[in-house]
Amino acid sequence: MSWWLLLFARRGPARYLSHLDTSRVVQRTFARAGVPIALTQGMRPKPRLSLPLPLPVGAEGGNELAVVEVTEAAAATVATLRDLCAAAPPGFEPLRIVDAGERRPRPQAREATYGCVLDGDAGRILAAVERYNETREAVRERVSPKGTRTLDLKEYVGRVTATAEDGGARLEFTIRHRSDGAARPQELIDLVAEWAQVEAVMRGLVRLRIAWKDVPPDVIAGGGRS
Repeated sequence: MSWWLLLFARRGPARYLSHLDTSRVVQRTFARAGVPIALTQGMRPKPRLSLPLPLPVGAEGGNELAVVEVTEAAAATVATLRDLCAAAPPGFEPLRIVDAGERRPRPQAREATYGCVLDGDAGRILAAVERYNETREAVRERVSPKGTRTLDLKEYVGRVTATAEDGGARLEFTIRHRSDGAARPQELIDLVAEWAQVEAVMRGLVRLRIAWKDVPPDVIAGGGRS
C-alpha cells in the first residue's frame, strides 16, 4: 500500500459539487482510470481517501488536495496522471500526484486566500472594506445546529483588498486556520455587505492559494501537471 497526494483543480460545472460529491468524484476518477484505491477493514469497507480542506459549494479552486491510499499495483507516474485526466469529469482536473510512501500524510491548512465579486455600489463597498481594515474588532455570531458561537473575524481574516468594477467590487482576502477553526468566506462578505448597505451577494468565489503544513514542496510547486 502507498499514500498519494493528489493536487487537483475544481472549476466550471464541478464548482457546484459538495464536499462529499467531490470525494466521490475522486473515487470514481481513480476507478475509471484503473487505479485501485485501498479500502478500510470491517463489514462496510470504504475507500481510504480524504480531502483535508473542504471547498465551499459554488467555489472554484486551482490547488486543492486529496490524500488517497492506493494498492501496490498502482504507480505515481506521468502515464497514471494522464489516465486520471482522461477519466475525470468536466471541471475536475488532476494536476499532480506525489507518492508519499507508506506513512499516511496529514496535511493541515495554515491559511487560504480567496477572491470574489461583491455586487452593489462600489464606493460603499470600498468604504466598508477600509473600515474593516482599520477596525480592531469585528465580532459576529455564528448560528449552527450545535448552537451559537461568537467570533472576532479580525482574528481569522487578514487585510482585505478591494478593487472597483462594473456593478460592484472585487475582493481578495486570506483566512487563517487556527487550532479553534477558521472563519467562512460568507461571514466576511456578510459583514462587508452589512456595513456597505448592499445585499450579501457574491459572484465568482475562487480559492486562489492554500498554505499547507506537512506537505512536500513539490506537491504544490508549479501548480501544473507532473
